[in-house]
Amino acid sequence: MTEPIRVFVGAVHSHRLMFEVLRWSIKRHASRPVEVRSIGELTAPGLPVPKKPENRPVTPFSFQRFAVPMLAGWRGRAIYCDSDQVVLRDIAALNDLPMHFGARIMRRTEKGPDGRTGSHASSVMLLRCDKLQAWEPQRIADDLDAGRYDYHQLMKLKTVWLKGSMPRHWNALDHHEPATCLVHYTRRSTQPWIARGHPHEGLWFEALYSGLAAGEVSQDAVDFAVANRFVRPSFGWQAERRESDSNKVPAELHAADAAFLEHCSKHQFNNLDGDYRPT
Repeated sequence: MTEPIRVFVGAVHSHRLMFEVLRWSIKRHASRPVEVRSIGELTAPGLPVPKKPENRPVTPFSFQRFAVPMLAGWRGRAIYCDSDQVVLRDIAALNDLPMHFGARIMRRTEKGPDGRTGSHASSVMLLRCDKLQAWEPQRIADDLDAGRYDYHQLMKLKTVWLKGSMPRHWNALDHHEPATCLVHYTRRSTQPWIARGHPHEGLWFEALYSGLAAGEVSQDAVDFAVANRFVRPSFGWQAERRESDSNKVPAELHAADAAFLEHCSKHQFNNLDGDYRPT
């Protein structure tokens, strides 16, 4: 029996809705069995973090990606994704990419029409877990505090030798074109659940609504996000009406959305308390 494709998603409980939407978008297009897991659920109550303030994570899930080889039993292949993404093609095509010359990791390096690369290198990765024995969470926290590398070097994968490049279409940063396989909503101030008007919000809302219809995204996840203000105030209005165009949100809700966005900005768009690295 063929082992399922393994996908691990960087997420905590406040990202439950985004995780369920991403999970559905992966499963609906997959040509083979796929197992999609939230790292936050697998590692509760949390992973080791560095002691020094300058090594703190930017988000509550920043360091989760480095736990994937451990969670995969340090064997075979696994895929890592941030939760603020939607998949539009068969994830098997990413999983099966050839990893030449002993590559341990594949990530995006090519600069595409979105004009960005580098800073989001580790937000989608194909990993050879058997070749990443050094990616043990406590060891990484200790190495940061010991000054063996810094936060930016870690997140940009500067510490790892033998890296390969995946097609940029598997990590399109706030961009969509016909060949796009995965849209990554990287700018937190414009994410469709945080702010109105993202040019590609329709892709995410379509995945949300089709997932609700298929029973793969739970109404409870929507209600949880709305009740805890993990999404903008007008999100509930849109979700209730299955409306994908945020331009149709009534004007009387705009002020509440603006106040919510200002609050999020003051907290670096982290909706959970914690000691985070300033961006």
